Amino acid sequence: MKNIAILVSGAGTNAENIIRYFVNSEKVNISVVVSDNPSAYALTRAQRLDIETVSLTRRDFRDGTRPLAELRKRNIDVVVLAGFLSIIPRVLLEAFPGRIINIHPSLLPKFGGKGMYGDNVHRAVIEAGESVSGITIHTIDEHVDRGVVLAQFTTPVAEDDTPETLAGKIHALEYKHYPEIIESFITKITDMENRRKLLLISNSTTAGEPYLKYPIGNIAQFLEGVSEVAFVPYAAVTFSYDEYEAKVQARFDEIGVKVRSIHRAENPAEAIRNAEAVCVGGGNTFALLRAMQELGVVEAIREKIAEGTPYVGWSAGSNVCCPTICTTNDMPIVQPQSFAAIGAVKFQINPHYLDTHPEGHAGETREQRIEEYIEANDGMGVAGLREGCMLLVEGNTMQLIGARPMRIFRRGDKPFEVEPGGDLSFLM
Repeated sequence: MKNIAILVSGAGTNAENIIRYFVNSEKVNISVVVSDNPSAYALTRAQRLDIETVSLTRRDFRDGTRPLAELRKRNIDVVVLAGFLSIIPRVLLEAFPGRIINIHPSLLPKFGGKGMYGDNVHRAVIEAGESVSGITIHTIDEHVDRGVVLAQFTTPVAEDDTPETLAGKIHALEYKHYPEIIESFITKITDMENRRKLLLISNSTTAGEPYLKYPIGNIAQFLEGVSEVAFVPYAAVTFSYDEYEAKVQARFDEIGVKVRSIHRAENPAEAIRNAEAVCVGGGNTFALLRAMQELGVVEAIREKIAEGTPYVGWSAGSNVCCPTICTTNDMPIVQPQSFAAIGAVKFQINPHYLDTHPEGHAGETREQRIEEYIEANDGMGVAGLREGCMLLVEGNTMQLIGARPMRIFRRGDKPFEVEPGGDLSFLM
């Protein structure tokens, strides 16, 4: 069962339609309706249907801290916009990467952007002489009316249509199709969680050992039956992608797996979509994520994980499997579009986790830095993954592999240790 939050600003006819559609669902629980408008009639509609409501303000959504706290308090999996007029703040985009969906009353990319909502859209469609209009259901990113298109549906525009009559046709499409696409979207997320195969490694090299030597046996077992991997080299900064590919290939030769770096592909995202397995190397996490976002690789990897394609990441490659890269140890030498990452797991990882506080060092410890993160991000857990350790995720099960325990951080709890073989279901 996935918990859904619906964000609204106005009358709430779409929100009510969605709530009624899922009233007896075994897949979807409408947990809360949240508004940026305290007088929105959508709140009354939800209350009449026994759905919890939260009334916030547009100022709250400009900051994002209060909305995020309300959503995390209810363990929300997916956010659905239904006539929501505020810009989604960055903190929500990063907390729900690829899991915020919207419906727009035109066939994007036409008639999208600032001011394009409600009758403004329909008037623009008619004035442009369009013969067809429709709806676009899409995920949200940092750009207005952008993101991955999930579905589009059309309706003819008659010569005598007015903004009001065209709105009626568009509303009919919304009521019919939006709940169905939400259900399909939830099914896709559930399938991803059931099918995911992840090997998330803290570090590539143990001190005094050759590169990737300690985890290569685990990688071989994980990639059994795979002849070639698509390698993502973008975390490399002080050496070339060619060199990185060769370095990984030298180790993968031992297990008979070909390494093909996607930097050689004309379309890196398509190279990911055609891959038997995906490997993402360590280095600088900010450089890695920026390149992945610019090239469409983040969404391509999400799709592959949903199909059950094996994913191996080490260090930065483990970070980008989390909802965000906020718990990396790296310096932000470049600026990605946002901190939002793949989101294949619900928690954050701090690779290379260290307990030590060097003598004479006056700065914060790693534990103190993570405690700062969880104080600012209530509801998000962090796994301190010590070197020489890795997480094997298969569907909804997870195993800690290595000789050392993993340190867990959650706001309101004292940090605690989980030994290899211990129960990790609380993170899933």
